[in-house]
Amino acid sequence: MILRRITEHVKAQNWFAVFLDFIIVVVGVFIGIQVANWNDAQQSNAQVADLMTRMVSEATTTRSEMARYKEFHQEIYNNAFQLALALKDKETCIAMGDELTILIIGISDFPPPRFSLSNAEQAMETGSMAHIQSAGVRTGIQTITDEMEFIDRQWQRYVSVKQNANQEAHRAAGVSLTGRGEMDWGASVGYDANSYELLTPENICGDTEIVALAANVAVLQKIYVNYLREVEKALDDYLATLSEGIEEQ
Repeated sequence: MILRRITEHVKAQNWFAVFLDFIIVVVGVFIGIQVANWNDAQQSNAQVADLMTRMVSEATTTRSEMARYKEFHQEIYNNAFQLALALKDKETCIAMGDELTILIIGISDFPPPRFSLSNAEQAMETGSMAHIQSAGVRTGIQTITDEMEFIDRQWQRYVSVKQNANQEAHRAAGVSLTGRGEMDWGASVGYDANSYELLTPENICGDTEIVALAANVAVLQKIYVNYLREVEKALDDYLATLSEGIEEQ
């Protein structure tokens, strides 16, 4: 319709009318583009708001799980420290009986981290993080994903040390199953002493190499717990940053 009017005005050499028609076309196209951009912006904002809500939810869950995980590893450290001290005096060590057995069995305890910040990771991988207005949130996402990857790497680094210590300690102490008691694999840093016995406790108590091995395990366990505390703090900062970012978005 506009083209027919413009053609008619050109034929009639009504240049003022042609100019008005041209303005109408330009304004119409401009308004159409602005409306489309506004719709895209609204849709993008809605997607970002949904993404940040999901990131808050997963970070809150991970923070709670991290607290329990840290407490679990703190208990493992306490036992590792107790074992390192107990092994130093041979007579006292042998006299510990079942307590020593449980400490020896638990030397291999080192459960892996099983945390997921999948929404934060997805935001980085898909590029949707670029739509988040807050620079603090974008930096926070990068920081927290790096922290979680760091914990995974440290676990992989230390688990081999724990496994080697476990093999050496069990071999020296002659760890054996008794066939009695219950094998509760779901126990939280706890074993039934009736299920195990040490055939040669005299070989592990007072042995300087085993003492040094146990001390090293305790030190590494303490370092790992400290790392977990740092990640806990990073998660708290990340949650605070997300909350501020939601208000800014």
